[in-house]
Amino acid sequence: MLRFTKRADYGLMAIHYIATHDGLGPSAPSGSPRSSGFRRSCSAKILQRLAKRKLIVSQNGPKGGYVLTRHPGDISVGEVVRALEGRSAS
Repeated sequence: MLRFTKRADYGLMAIHYIATHDGLGPSAPSGSPRSSGFRRSCSAKILQRLAKRKLIVSQNGPKGGYVLTRHPGDISVGEVVRALEGRSAS
């Protein structure tokens, strides 16, 4: 059985949340922890790491949030896990 760390699990949930809201403008998964299933404190760090690895980009402002930098089908699970856990996670 494949098991992910909480960080990787939350990161995958964040990418999924942003991808399912693609085309609706920037998404803010950290702003709705009940609907996205993860804590706000964890998500901020995870979203920063995903942005640093250029998987998502943040948009500031009253209607800000996060958008994917590529089509959702072009982002692999392994890429998200490596962005959060480092190279040894492959």
